[in-house]
Amino acid sequence: MHMQRDNEGIRLPKLLGLAVAGATLLAGMVVLPAAHASAAETYGYNAEDDFRPGPLQSTVNPKLTVTKYLSLVQGYSPTGSSKDADVLSSKADLVPAKDVTFNVLDVTSTSGNLADIDPMTPSTYSVQKTYAGVTDGQGVITKWYPAGDGGAMPADGTAEATFPAGANHWYILQENRDKSWAFNQDNPNKIDSSKYADAAPSFFGLPYAATSLTTDTNTANKVQGYIYNLHLYPKNMNSTQFSKTVQSVKDLQGDPKPQRTAVAGDTVSYKLSQRLYNAGKKTQNDGKLDVSELQGDSKDLMIVDRMSSSLKLVGNFTVKLESDGTTPDPVNLEKDTDYTEARPTENPDSLVTGKKMFTNDVPSKDVSYYQFNFFKALDKVQNYNAPSFRLNIYYDAKVTGNGDSTGTDGVANDAASDFIENLDSSGKHQDPIPEHTNLINGVVAFGNVKNQASKFAALPGSEFRLVKSQAESDKYLASDGNFYTTAETLPSGVELYKATANDNGVVAFAALPIFGAATSTPKAAGDPGKTVQAGDWWLLETKTPNGWRSPGFPFQKVTFKDAGKTEQDIAQLYGPHATVQPDYSKLSFGKFGKAPADITAAGGQEIKFNNVPVQTYLTHYATTDGDSPLALPLTGGRGILLLLVVGALIMGGALYARNRRNNAARA
Repeated sequence: MHMQRDNEGIRLPKLLGLAVAGATLLAGMVVLPAAHASAAETYGYNAEDDFRPGPLQSTVNPKLTVTKYLSLVQGYSPTGSSKDADVLSSKADLVPAKDVTFNVLDVTSTSGNLADIDPMTPSTYSVQKTYAGVTDGQGVITKWYPAGDGGAMPADGTAEATFPAGANHWYILQENRDKSWAFNQDNPNKIDSSKYADAAPSFFGLPYAATSLTTDTNTANKVQGYIYNLHLYPKNMNSTQFSKTVQSVKDLQGDPKPQRTAVAGDTVSYKLSQRLYNAGKKTQNDGKLDVSELQGDSKDLMIVDRMSSSLKLVGNFTVKLESDGTTPDPVNLEKDTDYTEARPTENPDSLVTGKKMFTNDVPSKDVSYYQFNFFKALDKVQNYNAPSFRLNIYYDAKVTGNGDSTGTDGVANDAASDFIENLDSSGKHQDPIPEHTNLINGVVAFGNVKNQASKFAALPGSEFRLVKSQAESDKYLASDGNFYTTAETLPSGVELYKATANDNGVVAFAALPIFGAATSTPKAAGDPGKTVQAGDWWLLETKTPNGWRSPGFPFQKVTFKDAGKTEQDIAQLYGPHATVQPDYSKLSFGKFGKAPADITAAGGQEIKFNNVPVQTYLTHYATTDGDSPLALPLTGGRGILLLLVVGALIMGGALYARNRRNNAARA
């Protein structure tokens, strides 16, 4: 993958040829003043590029903005401008990468000739100084600091660095995976480093020599100058044979969202993508599925998609062969003719006996499986004349108000691929290739457990709702943010939220309506989106398994501490797969609650959501527990003993009084 560069730089053509190409979306760029030109004199650049025509201005400190993405696609000829994001934003297969460390090396040539500097060959340059920056949730770096050991970010409080003004300042941009939290083993949401190749380093000057981007084809009319805020888009190409991506999210009205946030009622468009090759010859044990290796027995390739209860399929699947290049045109594959489709009720077997498609069975039956087997017929795939191409499966899913039954991270969706050439170098068949997606969504997650006598074992099957208050505990939260009883007719497309404890004891509400009024009307790229609402809901258990007591009243309070932040703020803070969760210190279960330390101290197992232990637990009393604060007095224990004693005294007193009356009557 290459960083972008200006294709028409006015000096050092060979040098500029080393600048690398880049890719992806727009996000959170710092807007700089364009004092050098009027709005009508942009020379094809955006204001934040700070392009200034004419000679280099030696008193202006240049800036560098880096936007980092994970990608399935190749790059294109970039310009070094934020305007590149307009092109990249149309590519749905790009995902911003959070918490990736980059270094900027201030370099000189070891040979004395700048054209000899090769960013891939350290011996061609000498490092004078090193800067460090870390991508935010939208993959953007605008602030750089003096690097610490190994190129790491310095300690908190270190002053932000500035790049020197004037000519002859040359830099190399490098990804520093070793110092990136995104790839750290301790990160519960780490990026799988085995799936992505490192972004290629790039070599450039700051300020950056460039020419105008106007559409005038007359070279003589091109204006020469310098970019004082250079925008680079390094990316990591997905190196695996199978991937799954979110293509778009649309709201209840069918309008695309500026950020990929999910609320019940939204529609998510997904793509499953399997890579194929057309080399014309079989290469044993290379892990790549070549057309020449296909058998046509519906056992060449198997893809399974697994949706949690927070998603429901809408319509049908569309399956296509699509080239990695510009030709040939896509070709549609037909169900029952080119492939078969099935809907198993449990984790299906892979192509190898004894292996399942998903190595992690979900802790609930409330999931949906969709299985595809290729190829039933070979004519289309064998006649698809492209060196490398993809088999893509497209579909839409509606976000539901039914809590995430898989207990992973909200609007969860998993997929897996297995194929006949899924082999290691020794010819051993590998596990199916897994993929996972999630969207930014509001979540409430806690543990639901039994009593201390059971060592707080999980209590699956309890059902929960969110209510407005104790006084209105029969009205439940709906996807439009209002509250309704189960007897009311809901508005079109609106549904009530509920969450059911799974086999692991996880209760997880997903896709909650935490995003409120929009801060701006347009739903275009750059729109900050809606603002997070506090929520301030109450939690009510509405169904409890037999043998266990329901508390019978709502608990307070579910309130979101990120209230007031925009969707863009949330994406920048937490990344594109964020689960926005409430302040659990405000959710008090009182005598029914336990902290994580209480559970483990009693010998219980910690319960995890999104690979992180939950912060609070709701415990239950058995109907046979005599010490239950909800137990009725005639259910046993000391309560009935006390009643028996009191009853005996009352009966004895009555008999004594009657005997006295009888004796008095005889006298």
